[in-house]
Formats: sequence, C-alpha cells, structure tokens
Amino acid sequence: MKLVKVNPAYGYNAIDRLLNDFFVDGLNHDRYAKNEIDFQPATNVYEYEDSVKVELQIPGFCKDQVTITLDKEVLVVAGKVEEVKKAEAKFARIQFKAKNFEKRFKLTDDIDSDNIQAVFENGVLSLSLMKKKEEKQIVRNIEIA
Repeated sequence: MKLVKVNPAYGYNAIDRLLNDFFVDGLNHDRYAKNEIDFQPATNVYEYEDSVKVELQIPGFCKDQVTITLDKEVLVVAGKVEEVKKAEAKFARIQFKAKNFEKRFKLTDDIDSDNIQAVFENGVLSLSLMKKKEEKQIVRNIEIA
C-alpha cells in the first residue's frame, strides 16, 4: 500500500474562501435583510399514499403570530414577532430570541388545495396536505346498434 500526501486546501486557498464568503453569503444576508426574514425554520416533509405532512419547528411562537396563505400553487408559512422593549435593562447575555421567518412550498398538481389542515402544538406546526383522489377509468364495452 502506498501512502499519498493529501492537501485539503488544494485548489481552495484563502482568497477563494474570502471571495466566496463575500459574494455568496454576503448576498444572502442582504436578501434576508431586504425581506426582513431572520431565519428559516427546520422543516420535515413526509409523503404518504394519500397525503403529505409538513412539520416546521418554530419555538417561541404562538399560533396568533403565524400565518399560512395559499397563493396559486405556493403555500407560504410566515411568522412575525413584535419586538418588546424590556424595561431599560442592560443584558449581560442574550442566547435566544424568536425571529421573523417565511417559508414557501411549491405545491404539486396532485395536492388538493381545498383540503389543507394545520395544527400548532409544542412549537411544531404540522400541515396536512391531502392528495387528490385519482379517478379510475372504467373500461366498458359499447355495443354497436
């Protein structure tokens, strides 16, 4: 067996990293700043035979702060938190804070947009999207008169 030296930074030097951080991450932060979107919630999507289930993890929100809208084939889940000013306190450390979010889902043609249900429990928003029932084609013989 022959040992081969590997340089993990080969082809990816400090200048490349600096430019990628500036142009890729920098543009994403500007886009989120313009849209006032602070974070994207963690999402699970499960597909079953007759439905699709979407779960979003959004701790720190109550159901009054979350809106779900359907615009054509795009399902939009958004949460907005009103910032509450604390009584002139100086914080030594802030480790968590609920932030505004918006998540968009493009619905496929087999989803019944009239049959969407949502349940919010323990910081998890669960959306149940029922699929359209397929009409089975009946094969029949037609007599010629």
